[in-house]
Amino acid sequence: MNAQNCGVSQNLTSTQNSQISSIISPLDTALKYENLFQIDSLSYELINAFASEGGLPEAVETYYSLVPTNAWLNMTNALDLSRLLIDSDSMVYVDLWKVAKGMSPPSYQPNSIFLRASAEIASGLLKIADKETDLTRKALYQAWASRALDSLATMQLSNGAFPFPDLRMYGDPVFSSVIQNFLNSVGADSVNVLQNGWIIDDKGSGEFKFDAGVIANAYFEAYNYTGNVNYKNVAITTGTYLDSLNFNLNYNYNTFVSLGLTRTYQLTNDTSFLERAIKTMRYSVYPGQINNGRWVDGHNANSRYHSIIVQNSVPTVNFIPTSHTYKNSLDSMTLKAIRNMVQYSINCGTATGFRWLLKAYQLNSTILPSSLKDSVSNLIGQHINQAAINGKYLDVPSMGEYIELLNLTAGINDLKSQQDYKIHVFPNPTSDAIQLAITLAENDIIDLTINNSYGQLIHTIDQGEKALGSYYYQVDLSKEESGVYFLVMSINGNKYSKKIIKQK
Repeated sequence: MNAQNCGVSQNLTSTQNSQISSIISPLDTALKYENLFQIDSLSYELINAFASEGGLPEAVETYYSLVPTNAWLNMTNALDLSRLLIDSDSMVYVDLWKVAKGMSPPSYQPNSIFLRASAEIASGLLKIADKETDLTRKALYQAWASRALDSLATMQLSNGAFPFPDLRMYGDPVFSSVIQNFLNSVGADSVNVLQNGWIIDDKGSGEFKFDAGVIANAYFEAYNYTGNVNYKNVAITTGTYLDSLNFNLNYNYNTFVSLGLTRTYQLTNDTSFLERAIKTMRYSVYPGQINNGRWVDGHNANSRYHSIIVQNSVPTVNFIPTSHTYKNSLDSMTLKAIRNMVQYSINCGTATGFRWLLKAYQLNSTILPSSLKDSVSNLIGQHINQAAINGKYLDVPSMGEYIELLNLTAGINDLKSQQDYKIHVFPNPTSDAIQLAITLAENDIIDLTINNSYGQLIHTIDQGEKALGSYYYQVDLSKEESGVYFLVMSINGNKYSKKIIKQK
């Protein structure tokens, strides 16, 4: 069974702590020098040292009972919910550009908040704005997001990273001691590391990975929604920074690297970024997973960080070529991680949010079996309906992802409308041609095209009036760049889309 027990936490003996400590330093060295044999060997020892305590969270997690309703909110109701969410704290979004400077609302004290927060919120606003039918709201959301992204871009360091605020001045209970210990460790060099209230160099510790990965992803998404080349350049510069980093001991931190690298690959079509993303996952994420799907240490076994690993991994896993050496192991890693979280969520009603579910739902059917996908779908419905009742675990980034996915849900399974229209696409992913099979339940006027991820028309497949029945097409994509494309079918004014992944 893959289910995680409820209401438990990791409790290591002194002997275990000693054994683990003796493994950590050589494992860190093996990661630094990318020695896979040593990484795997030492990770095996580490998992054995944790023994039955491996995969348990560092503290007991809290739970809430999800509502039984699992039907997804439709676009109209989702937009209504997004309006309530934004209206409840509208001044934060009006002044989101200040958050991009590290100023925490409502007092806007400098150097008091993570810069990644503004990037995620801005991306969420753009996704909501894309489907917003109220044109005034659409314009406002886009303006708030653009101003924040423009502001955040000025904070990027010359090496592509983003600085971290010195939270000690606010007595932050988590980061004050972390920052102080870090500054102590760098000694006299701390005068160069900390400048004007910002930590501008993590000295290879990996602490900058989190922010850089989130921000690279957000600017990638912002570029897709706006076409602003400056956003593309910020994402690529951040990805280039991530490409230079060593692997480290924190599994979830390494997935922020793979995420940022994958997004850079999508923007540049430079396969070296994708290859580095895949290698990052195999060398510095996969080895720490135990058989039930959790990660061995108490920190990453916490559902919050386990879910981060899932949501960060999916974009890379979806792009791994079929023939790649690490495809089977990383597919298996992702499947086990999702299965564990689904069963845990069902059994415990755990409060883990649901962005990982939104990402998991987008996995290719060769990775995520239909039965598990159905469970993921049900949990998405329960979470969004829970949010509709009391807003629990809902934020603008999650709302944006839900609305984005809602627009593509028909494109992830076999496409089917209320009138029983169906589209099958195979193979998907593909390296050259795709086969399309379309079934119409009645006479219809159709417009069938393929667009790139920026909405630009790539192929017109068929147009005009069609009698009921089945139709078959072959579309050659061999000359197109690798990346994400969308099959778009308009039927009597109703539009449906299906995601297609083109590989080398």
